[in-house]
This record gives sequence, C-alpha cells and structure tokens, in this order.
Amino acid sequence: MIKKNLFHLFCLVFLLILGRAAVLYLIEPVDYSIYFNHILRNKTAANNDQLDMVFIGASRTLRTFDPDVFENVLGLDCVFNAASGLQPIESSYYMLRELIERYYPKYAVLGVTWEGLLDSDSTLAKVIVLDRLHGKNKKDYLTNAFSSDEYPDALSLCYRFRNNFTAEKIKKNLQEKTELRKNGWSQRQSPPDLYTNNGFIYSYQVGDIPNYAEVRYDPAGIDPKKAGALEMIAELCSENGIRLFLVSAPTTMMSLYRINGYQNAVDYYSKFAADHGIDYVNLNYLKDREAWLGDGLMFDFNHVNGEGAELVSEKYAEYLKAVLSGGEIPDMFYSNLAELQESVHRIIAVGANISITDRMASIHISSRQTQGITPLYRIQISQDDETFIPLTDWTEETQFVFDVSAYHGTAHFLVEAVSTTGEPGCMIRYHIPV
Repeated sequence: MIKKNLFHLFCLVFLLILGRAAVLYLIEPVDYSIYFNHILRNKTAANNDQLDMVFIGASRTLRTFDPDVFENVLGLDCVFNAASGLQPIESSYYMLRELIERYYPKYAVLGVTWEGLLDSDSTLAKVIVLDRLHGKNKKDYLTNAFSSDEYPDALSLCYRFRNNFTAEKIKKNLQEKTELRKNGWSQRQSPPDLYTNNGFIYSYQVGDIPNYAEVRYDPAGIDPKKAGALEMIAELCSENGIRLFLVSAPTTMMSLYRINGYQNAVDYYSKFAADHGIDYVNLNYLKDREAWLGDGLMFDFNHVNGEGAELVSEKYAEYLKAVLSGGEIPDMFYSNLAELQESVHRIIAVGANISITDRMASIHISSRQTQGITPLYRIQISQDDETFIPLTDWTEETQFVFDVSAYHGTAHFLVEAVSTTGEPGCMIRYHIPV
C-alpha cells in the first residue's frame, strides 16, 4: 500500500512538473532568457565552450557593441554581448560570475552609465538576468538582489507571465519558438530590432530627439551597494585573471547637455579605474564624433541605432587593439565635457509643449544649443502627417497660439529650429488629438 501511494505521489508530481513546463512553453515569450541561453550555448559550443571577450551592462551596452566587429578587429574567436535592458550593476556582477564559471573569458567589458550607481532598479530588469543564471549563482542573486515583495515575479514564472494567458499571445509565442527552432536559433527580426546570434541588438530605427528637461547627477546619491558591486566586479576579474575594461557608450549630445554634473560621474569612474589599474574611456568624448555621430545614427535620445553601433564598435575595437598590443595609445578623446562642448557648433535639440483647449493650440518652444548660437523656429501643421502648411515664418519667438478648428482627429505639428549663423538645425514631430 505504501509503495502504491508513493508511486501515485510520484506520478502526481511528475504530471505537475510536466504541466507547468507545458504552460510555460505556451506563455513565456522568447524575449526573456530562452533566446539568450540558446544563442550563448551555440556560440560558445563552436569555440570549445570558451569565450574570449564578454560585454555586460545595460541597454546602451546591449545596443552599441557588436561582437562581430571585435572579433574581426581584435582577431578573437568568440565575443558575446551579455548585456540586457536596464541591467543593474549588481546583476552585471552575477552575470559575469556565471560567464566566468562556465566559459572562462579572457576579457570583460563593463558598460557604465552616469546614472548606473544612482537609479533604483525595476523588478523586470532583475528577473531578466535571474532567468539567465543557474545553480548557486541564481540562488545567491535571488537572495541578495530581490526584496520580499518582488518574490512573486522572481519565483513564479506563471505569475510573471500571467498577462500572456490569451490566445493571441500564446499563438505568437508558439510561432516564434517554432520559427527559431527551424532556423537553428539564428538571428531573429522583431521590428524595428534585429536580435543577432551574438547577443547584440541591431536597430533600424531613427528616432526623434526631444529636448528633455534638465536632470542632475549628485555624487552624494551614490548607492553604497552599487558602488560595492562595481568593486566586486573588479575583484572577480582580478581573482580569475581576466582583464577588465570600463566603457561609457555614447548617447545623444542633448542627453549630455541636459545632465547637470555629468562630468562628476565621469570623474568617479576615471578615479575608480585609475585606483584599480583598469582602462576606462567615455565614447561620448570621441574627438571626431560631431563629424560622424549625428542624430541620424540614434535609435532614440539615449542609444545609437544599428548603423551608429557598427561605427562606434569599430572605433572602440581599434582603441582596444592599441591598448592590448601595448603600443602607443591613440589620442582619440576629449579630456572632459567642457572640451567636447567647445567643439559643438549647432542646435542640439528642439522641443515644444503643446496644449489644445477649445480648438486653440497653445505652443511653447524650447531648445538646447551651444552658447552664442541664436535659434530661429518655425512651426508647420498637417492633417495627414505628409503635407505640411507653415503656421509661422522663421522667428526667434517661442510662444504661439493658433486656431486649429479646421483640423479633425489628430493634428500633426512639425517644430523646426535652425541657427542664425547657418549651423545644422533639428526638428521634432508631435501628434496631438484635436
């Protein structure tokens, strides 16, 4: 009788595990760990389960550094991008620990950002990395990085993907997984992004660059746990004979101009690198970036697109080649933000605050530009977002009121800015219900 009951219990547990796996197969999207783990295994299997170089960090690292470029320029066999969206620095530590234990990289590149030691972390950003970890690394990460109220999302995949219990989403998941298996887990398209088989995301998008409000970097706001994680990454690499590089991937010029105290963040990483014998560069400070890294190479205000990423990867790979060869380091960078800004002679961004009341549009324009440049503005409007009619001539005025009663549904506004001295201008679109 006892044996029979144990057998029934075993069958029940087996069926529960099988049922859970089947449910997860239906509702878990490939955007999480599934695709990442497959392509990492495929990539390293072709190189005897070893990595030469790995990139870790948040989305600016994920969307900037193409491993193929580094393999070609540096003559390496296996480079992988293990960054993820909003990846906290504590998560980067556990991700690197996992990669070191399984794939023995020679070099590690950590992408650092001005806000990376300040921001609070989203649960989603943390669970993306949790799903990529295994064994003790997973357990330690879960214990140290999650609060008790985050455990439902962290521990229960069914709870986390509870919004995916719809026929439409299940059908999409099954189609994507079937297609990936047929293609041998090669790169996949999810417009506007191309998810490559080396971890890097190539984007075809060119986004608007709004004139966002000023934000502030306060060194007093550095989280000791995050600063400690940075220290732990350096120690981990040192203990395992891995050469660590720190790098800040480029963002838009507008982002640099709007951050009050940005140079303080750069100085923090520079000092940390110097204290630990680590190489750190900020790719925002590339001397010739104004000549080739314009807003047309940006995915949005904070990331390069795929074309921009290829160019930036080439620049950084050439720099690393010089460093690793032990030769003379090329003079590629401005020493600080002030030096960079002296080289910028254009309007950086334009934006508008548009409100509509009783069919009257009130518009307030703002812009960022190098000191000494005077902007001129023009506003155009369209019903179909194709044929635009000027509402103003070029003017230095910034406040306007217009009657938009002739427009129905949505009015499309095009706000432009140019300089009185002929430097390149910029524009942005707004789509406002009327």
